[in-house]
Formats: sequence, structure tokens, C-alpha cells
Amino acid sequence: MCLTHITNSKYNIILLESTNRLNIMLCKGKLVITMVLGVVFIILPIISTLLDPVTILVNHNTRVTENSFMFELFQKEVEGAHVSLYIFNVTNADRFMDGKDHKLKVEEVGPFTYAEIRQNVDIDLNEESGELEFTPRMKLRFIPEESVADPEDVNITVPNLALLSATSLLSTYPSWIQQGYNFLVSQQNYHSISSFNVHSYLWGYNDPLIALANKLVPGLIYFDKLGIIDRLYENKTMYRMKVGITDIDRFSIKTLKKYIRETDWAKHSPLECYNFTDTYEGVSYPPGLTLETPLNLFRIGVCRALDLEFQDKIAMDYGAEAWQYKISDRTFTKDCNTNKGVCGMLDLSNCTYGIPIAMSRAHFLDTDPKLYERIEGISPDPKIHDSILLIEPKIGFTLSTTLSLQMNINLGDISFNEATHSFSNMVLPVAYIKVVQQDVFSELDYVLKLIHTTGPNILITIDIILFLIGVILLAYSGVVAYKNKCCDKQTKSAHIPNEKQSAPLIGCHST
Repeated sequence: MCLTHITNSKYNIILLESTNRLNIMLCKGKLVITMVLGVVFIILPIISTLLDPVTILVNHNTRVTENSFMFELFQKEVEGAHVSLYIFNVTNADRFMDGKDHKLKVEEVGPFTYAEIRQNVDIDLNEESGELEFTPRMKLRFIPEESVADPEDVNITVPNLALLSATSLLSTYPSWIQQGYNFLVSQQNYHSISSFNVHSYLWGYNDPLIALANKLVPGLIYFDKLGIIDRLYENKTMYRMKVGITDIDRFSIKTLKKYIRETDWAKHSPLECYNFTDTYEGVSYPPGLTLETPLNLFRIGVCRALDLEFQDKIAMDYGAEAWQYKISDRTFTKDCNTNKGVCGMLDLSNCTYGIPIAMSRAHFLDTDPKLYERIEGISPDPKIHDSILLIEPKIGFTLSTTLSLQMNINLGDISFNEATHSFSNMVLPVAYIKVVQQDVFSELDYVLKLIHTTGPNILITIDIILFLIGVILLAYSGVVAYKNKCCDKQTKSAHIPNEKQSAPLIGCHST
């Protein structure tokens, strides 16, 4: 009986010790898991703050890939900028031509506003090379409510662009060509200042002088009419544009090629070809812009890039800062030597087939007064005539654009022709164009709010919750560790064998 009792006691002690060891191991395992989870929940908000997952998510969703949001948006026909034109109407034509007035007097007439409707077609997306090639198609829709009147109902007195341009084109040719040209012009009784309705002046009018210039010098030009919009949005040519689509160069223009519209562009050489660096159309830029990122602006019809210069940071309604840019003075000082040493205009003659078109800020803002010393009625005002762009730097969206540029005729020595000699060595303001981008698309507006308000608020809430859970788990782990330590001591003391109870009883007999 005593032997059985001793055996059972030892078995119970061993079983109890095994159970306790197992419980201790389980407690320690739970403790380790709880501590690890607590540390993870504290580290996650820190990583979230450093990596900014909202921006990463948005950049991923705005990438240019097949069936992506940006690629679908890129293919849509959209109404983009509103283009307003202001014509410089001549008020002293007779006195100027008779030599009674030394200065040409002009007054601004406008605006005549059109909406740009754009769609990109013949799209070739090459994700492997990170490039997108396409043909942009543009059409204009007249906006009566934003215009002073119907262009067909307003008559203006303006320099005869066809006569002045044709004369200027022939100013460097041999005298026998000039004499032949003078004879033909005199037979037609042309005048260097004429009256047109605004629609004809904007969209072009058929003039035999253009055809005449082409006949005298074949291949010189390919168009048969001349107008402001006709030159900026000419419908006889088409463009193939190649842009980047990676996060580093998203929508930066790589190449632009100009073709005759009727030809198969894939089989013919382009009329003109341009290569660009750090140049954009002004709708989207690469994400993650810095103040050191060089930006240039390009618009089809201008053919030369406009340098942008950072000005200021502007607080926006959705809580973030937009970066304000303007056209840099460098843009209008590149061609000082071309413009007879006078700065303030960008020469476009190389891409207008020799027609001496030059671009300046509206009303010659910030230019050398020598440019308009023979023009009366010029009144530059930075609040009205400056160009301002607002860009969201995180994802590179353009928030708003107000671009004011003036089209001028930069005439050299055209005194060889009697009808144009009064305009020799003058810069004639023709019209200025104000391009105003409309409000951002509703889809982009949603993205901006997600990045700067909704997303960060949700992310901060999640980060706070995760951090609190982490702190609670670590605190709980500390309490459990302390209890386990005490329990360990108690368990060890409780399991020290009692030698007196374990030893066999001497003199024990069965009853």
C-alpha cells in the first residue's frame, strides 16, 4: 500500500510539472506574438508617414498603361482651353499712310472667344520603350457669351497681312524679282492697310498675292490664304507627337513632326521636325516635381518652347500648395540679335515659311519700348497681360493656366515697294491671344481631393488607431510578462520535492 502511494505521488508530480511547463511555453509564445504585433502596429504608422502611400497609390492609378485611367482620359474628346483674341484696330490709317502722323494709332477690339475641342487619334502606346505617339486633332467652337460680338458683324481696319508678308518674303531676293513683284502689285492697286470683318481676318481670306508669291518663287509656301487662326490652327497639316509615359518624363514631348494632312505620314518625310527636352503641352507634368525641375511650355502653332520660371507657392482650397510659374524673360531674349538687337520678341519666321511673325507678351509687356516707339495705343498691364500657370507638384497636374501672347509682324526694309514703304523697319502688333484653361476635369478634381484632404485624413485616422493598438499590445505584454515571472517563482517553489513526505514510512503495516 505504501509503495503504491509513493508511485502515484511521483506520477502526479511529473504530470503537474509537464503541464506547468507547457502552460509556461504557451504563455511565453503568446507574449512574444503580442509584443511583435505591438511593435509592428507602432512601426506601420511611421513607415506610412515616410512613404506617403496615398501619393504612391495615386501615381499608380494615374500611370499611362493600357486600359488605365489616364490612357482612357487621353483618348477622350475634351473641351480644353478657351482662346480669346483681341485685334489691334488702326484708327489713323489715312493720316499715317499720307505721312501726316509719324505713329500708327491702334485700339484693342475684342475678345472673340473660342473653345478648343481636342481629341488624340492614331495612338501608338509602347509601354516597353515608355513612349506614346499620337496625332492631336483640334477644332474650335465660337463662344458668343464670352465675346463682344459675332466676328462676321465687326469690321476692322488693319495692316494687310498678305501684302506685308509677301513683300517681306521677297525683301531679300534679287532686284529683278522685286521689280516684277512691284509691277504686279501696282496693277492690282493694293493697299497696305485694309478693312475686313473680324472673321476674315481671323480665319483667312483668299488673296492673289499669296498665290503670286508662290508662283514667283515656287515651293516658298503651300497655303493660299492668310489669317491669324488659320496660321495657328491650320487644317492643311497634321502633327505626329511622341511623349514619354514613365514617372520620370510623363507627357514630356520628345519629338514633333509636321506633315501635309492628305499624305500618309508613315510613308512620307515630314515638312518639319522638332526635338524637345523638358518640354510639355501644359496639361500634365511628371509626378514629384521639385523647384529644380526644368519646365518648358509648348503649344502647337507656336513651334518654339516657352521657358517657365517658378514664382511663388499658392495655398489652394483643397488644402495643399500649388506652384505658380510664369514665362521666363529668357524666352524673349533668345532672339535679340535676330530682332536687330532689340529684345522682347521670339522669332517664329523659321516655322512660318519666312513670314516675319514674332511673338511677344501681350501689349509688349516687359519689352524694350523701342519695339513700339512708332505705335500709339499700347498699354501693358501685368494684371491683365501677364501669363500665370498653377501646377500641383505631387502628381504634376496643371490646375489653371492664363497665357497671354501677342502676334506681331516684324518688318525689315520693305521700302522697295511703294505700297509698303511706310512700314519699313516697324514691328506691327496684329493681335494678342489669351489662353485660359478651364476648371480641372471632375475626375482630376476628385483625385486632387483624395490626395490632399480625404486620403490624408483617412490615413491619419488609421495611423492613430494602429499606433494606439500597438501601445496597448505592448502594455499588455508588459503586464503578462510580469505575471508570468511571478507565476514562474511560485511554480518552482511549489514543486520542490518534500523529502519527509516522499520517504517511505518506517513501521508501516497493513491493517
